[in-house]
Amino acid sequence: MKITAIDSTIVNIARSRDLATVYGVSSTTNTVVVQVRTDEGITGIGQTVAPAPWSGDPVEVVKHHIDRYLAPAIIGQDPFNIERLHQLMFQSMRSAVNARAALDFALWDIKGRALGVPVYQLLGGACRPGALCHAFVERDEPPAMAARIEELAANGWTWFKTKIGFGVAADVAWYRQLRELVGDDIRFQLDGNTGYTLADAVAALMGLEALGGVALFEQPVRYLNEMAALAARLNTPLQADEATSDPRSVYEIARERAAQALHFKLHRYGGLLPAMKMAAVAEAAGLELSIAPYFDVMAAGAAHLAAATPGASWPAGFSDMTDSILAEPYEPDGQILKPPAAPGLGVDLDEDKLAHYAAAS
Repeated sequence: MKITAIDSTIVNIARSRDLATVYGVSSTTNTVVVQVRTDEGITGIGQTVAPAPWSGDPVEVVKHHIDRYLAPAIIGQDPFNIERLHQLMFQSMRSAVNARAALDFALWDIKGRALGVPVYQLLGGACRPGALCHAFVERDEPPAMAARIEELAANGWTWFKTKIGFGVAADVAWYRQLRELVGDDIRFQLDGNTGYTLADAVAALMGLEALGGVALFEQPVRYLNEMAALAARLNTPLQADEATSDPRSVYEIARERAAQALHFKLHRYGGLLPAMKMAAVAEAAGLELSIAPYFDVMAAGAAHLAAATPGASWPAGFSDMTDSILAEPYEPDGQILKPPAAPGLGVDLDEDKLAHYAAAS
């Protein structure tokens, strides 16, 4: 089998609710979708996020990386040789990590479809039910958040992620009021998105921890030595997010004792193949994972990886989008996003929706 053509499409879909972080406010998610075609009539699909302007390349650059550099490097190659194709893509454009992720998903999809097995079987087989999920509640005034939490808790949710990093006094006062409005069984994952200095993080996180109900602090500061200083002071686990980028980064997090858990975002690493290597390092170091499922094709990839990864025992958030480009709905079953059982990634594109949202972009 040979790769004969690669099509890339910019797709922008609005979020159901604006996402507010210390970086800014996002109302739309910008992605690039790829279709990798072969001479045996099998087409694999992939997708990646373009994280600009907060980090990484804008969507137009990601598409350019695919069309100008990565696609020419792997057209004519055997799609089964995924490790070799990663090497070729890296040689053609080293910085095109987000773009490689889309193609990586598509290669696994081709291999699974050709062999008639779901991708998790190619990754070692299922040992977990899929990607564990928590609920996400946008940062807002505590009464509005409490009402939203009560609504979600009625459906069984007890773990809620929200944002911090907006200032020590503001964060502590906000969280104190929120804790007074919700039940004692509610647990919070508080994500700082590197928004604190170390001094402010010490004051804020110790104050938040004292109020109770915090299950996890996610990447409150930028640097590993700062994370390590916090980890030594706090009883609540720390999760590294922005600090993870490749297998070496996982080794360095473990060496510095900078976190107890890792938050995997597959588009930042180049897809499933690099993430498997990172998970192996994490397992050796005793670090556990959450794997961000996002939505659509990326969600399927994340669910397959989580199902095949013993250490993927922490929850992450499924993105709440206004629509999908998939032919059939694919969402969590309760608090688990199960990998599709069909061959490959197990999802298909809705070509009409793909064209619609591409035209709207």
